[in-house]
Amino acid sequence: MNETLKLKKYSRIGFSSLLLLLAAMVLSGWIIYLMVSLPTSYRANHWDLAWVGFDSAMVGALLLTSWALWKRRQIAIPAAMVSASFLIIDAWFDVATSDPGWDLDLSILLAMVSIAFAVQLLRFSHKAIRQSIRNAYEQAGKELLSDALWQTPLMIFERESRRKKRK
Repeated sequence: MNETLKLKKYSRIGFSSLLLLLAAMVLSGWIIYLMVSLPTSYRANHWDLAWVGFDSAMVGALLLTSWALWKRRQIAIPAAMVSASFLIIDAWFDVATSDPGWDLDLSILLAMVSIAFAVQLLRFSHKAIRQSIRNAYEQAGKELLSDALWQTPLMIFERESRRKKRK
């Protein structure tokens, strides 16, 4: 089945995929514009609000991940991905906005710790998703050809196509 037919088959998903592709293309152009137009330094208004807000959201994500892991809930998987993303982004901006000297040295050290923690959260998410795929296929009585995330179809689309065939 060619790509056009697949997009028609799952029109909402295909439309969302095209919107994401368009957004990535527009953002790529925006990045090029920023590279040539932004000054190397800028005094930001509400700097404290931006960092406190970001760090508060990161704390919320870490707390949700901690609770979900403690209670062994499925929400731990996306929560761990979000927490890892927060940690990586926080490390990037801490290092990128630090002054040379001890401030930068400390930021680099903390960034290495944050990134190591983020990698562990992403490894957990990857392993948990793969195990969930294995369990779902086993319970459905289907043969799993590969548990590689790049090759495993989203089962929700299979369910939608079965519903359409019944009608």
